[in-house]
Amino acid sequence: MRQSVRRVRSQTLVLTAALMMLAAGCASQPSAPAGSAAPSAKAAAAAPSAAAVSPSPGSDAITQQEAGIKIRVEMKEIASFLSMSKEGPIIPGLMQNAVPQGLAYVPAQKWLVVSYYRDKSKASFLSILDETTGKLVKSVMLQTEPGKAYTGHAGGVTFSGKHLWISSDGYLYQLKLEDVVNAKDGDAVVFAGTVKTEVRSSFSAYSDGILWAGEFAYGKDYPTSETHYMDNREGKQHKAWVVGYKLDPATDLLPAGKKAEANGVVTPDYILSIPDAVQGMEINKDRVILSSSYNRNNPGVLLKYANPLSGTPQKKVKIGSAEVPVWLLDGQAKQAELISPPMTEGVAHTPAGLYVLFESGAAAYRSNGAYPLDHLYLVNWKQ
Repeated sequence: MRQSVRRVRSQTLVLTAALMMLAAGCASQPSAPAGSAAPSAKAAAAAPSAAAVSPSPGSDAITQQEAGIKIRVEMKEIASFLSMSKEGPIIPGLMQNAVPQGLAYVPAQKWLVVSYYRDKSKASFLSILDETTGKLVKSVMLQTEPGKAYTGHAGGVTFSGKHLWISSDGYLYQLKLEDVVNAKDGDAVVFAGTVKTEVRSSFSAYSDGILWAGEFAYGKDYPTSETHYMDNREGKQHKAWVVGYKLDPATDLLPAGKKAEANGVVTPDYILSIPDAVQGMEINKDRVILSSSYNRNNPGVLLKYANPLSGTPQKKVKIGSAEVPVWLLDGQAKQAELISPPMTEGVAHTPAGLYVLFESGAAAYRSNGAYPLDHLYLVNWKQ
């Protein structure tokens, strides 16, 4: 097969062999977080016993550099996405072999926050970008306790008002915003608490007092609990949930009376039933946007739904002693979709529009993926 390709710097050539189809493998496998006690709502409100910000010895500096991408396959199906978007800031950390995962916006600081994981010998971290200039402000390393690096699959990140929350390995990890603000470039910040969720949480979102954690489902490689399987209103099976937790407006944490079950899981207040292969979510009172992708050579898709929470739930499920309402994000709720370049990850809305993060520029993917990107993209999606 002959495929039309283009060089980034406007040079065009013809490939004589098809790109090998290799799975992206970007969702996390569940495991208990190192260095944390049995998580509970109470744990999420507890401050660490030692300084929450400390130098991170031996950490390599995170830079903001283009990744030297030379070739992209022509993908006609993403033409609409490209026509309504523009290239945003360079994604930091790509030259340090980091894999970008989540994206959040902090309005007061006008920060874009990107979460990453690396190989198990190095700490996962956050990079902070100035949205106005697009420049890297700093990067902070993640620790489970002072001096103990968090090396897990740092997935989605979201901002709730006073805290940043990282969704990974079935947990929500809590960081105090003030600790991140006070940290210098290369410092470590220590998790202030954890919440064990009902899902294999790999992405997160926040809106209107509700903190969300969602899971990635895809075939046998990324299984979810069979209790999460639900037929939608078109007769198609959903296998993944996003669970929502109401936060106390005074503390920006789970309410003091919110107790964990015997297995450590905190029962959610809301559930959204979602399609497979969801990598990120952005939500407000009117709509929900899901970022869906799998495989470095296949297009991704952004799915826009009406926010269903003001309507009657389609189902209820029993979790512990509670009955939790469930809403289906299916074809009847969907408002629009936008085919995107491969390997979309986190999404975040700012006054400028919808930012979309890609992991395709990471070292593991950029040499053999169809359409690697080393910039965020800002999408003007009015539909």
